[in-house]
Amino acid sequence: MTHWRERLPVSRDQFVPPVVWVDDPATGGYVSVSREDDEPAWRKMVDADEAIITQVDDGKTPPGSVGQQISSSCSAPSIVADMLDALDARPGHAVLEIGTGTGWNAALLCERVGETGSVTTVEVDAALTTAARAALHGAGYGPHVVTADGTEGYRPGAPYDRVIATASVRAIPRAWIAQTRPGGAIVAPWGSDYCNGTLLRLDVRHNGSAVGRCGAHIGFMRVRSARRYYMNPSADEQATADTTTTTLTARDMMDLTEYGRAAFVVGLRVPRCYLTMDDLDDDHRRIELHDVESGSWAAVDLVRGEHPWTVRQLGPRRLWDEVSEAHAWWVSTGRLGPDHLTLTVDPDGIQWATLSAGGLTTAWQVAV
Repeated sequence: MTHWRERLPVSRDQFVPPVVWVDDPATGGYVSVSREDDEPAWRKMVDADEAIITQVDDGKTPPGSVGQQISSSCSAPSIVADMLDALDARPGHAVLEIGTGTGWNAALLCERVGETGSVTTVEVDAALTTAARAALHGAGYGPHVVTADGTEGYRPGAPYDRVIATASVRAIPRAWIAQTRPGGAIVAPWGSDYCNGTLLRLDVRHNGSAVGRCGAHIGFMRVRSARRYYMNPSADEQATADTTTTTLTARDMMDLTEYGRAAFVVGLRVPRCYLTMDDLDDDHRRIELHDVESGSWAAVDLVRGEHPWTVRQLGPRRLWDEVSEAHAWWVSTGRLGPDHLTLTVDPDGIQWATLSAGGLTTAWQVAV
């Protein structure tokens, strides 16, 4: 395949802001890097095939302070190129982009659709919209840049030949399908709260349904309305948890935490369950499951040299039991991975995951 540099005719240095953010192990958060203060470090990040953090804490944390949550980024160029190839936007197409970010992807879309096409790009953050619009204008591009909730699409510009999202969703918004021409396509990162996620291309049909298969493994931030949150029970609360053990093996635990194994399928079977992992030391890993909405939490302590491992569960849902049952079901399917999954959205907006290989076909409704 052609190198990503040859597939991306617009340089991203025109769009990456002068202040970006990097992971800081000393604080456990994110610290700023300024182009003005450290041009070589800034330039190295821009030229690398890596994602760049362009905003933290929804812009509330100023440079020089420590950020806690990534809220916007500029994706790795190779991922951008792969997503644009999957989209297959052509000259004359009308394209809707969800998640303007820096504006770089919108500029690349403008190149693909040409003067006879049109690009509408939607960003939920007004400050990012303003910055992207200025960067696009400065680089000579004029897409329609809108501040709005991207999960609602943008009806005034519909219908679109192509829709592309640069933020991950748990379910494909019905508005995206309704605003896409029959025969058009939607490309979006898709995943559950548990496992995020896969590159999904959906083809829109004449009856208002859409169907597509999972593609490459990609991790994207969630649209803001679908952010994942975790619980942090106090020591006293943890002391009241139901305590059991699990006989699942180290291989099983790897299956449950890796995309290409069970994690993606299990996540679709156990909705509203957020997985986190923490290596407490070289011999102790903690896996936690969270459902903030119901106030449910589970933790499994994987200690080297000890087995079976301790499981603790709090709240109305027994999250570990649910995940264990989903894992057992996955084993019964022959350990089929996400490459055997299809997502179908019917004309009523109900979403179905279908797992199929050989003589096995099983489908279930996806929580939205």
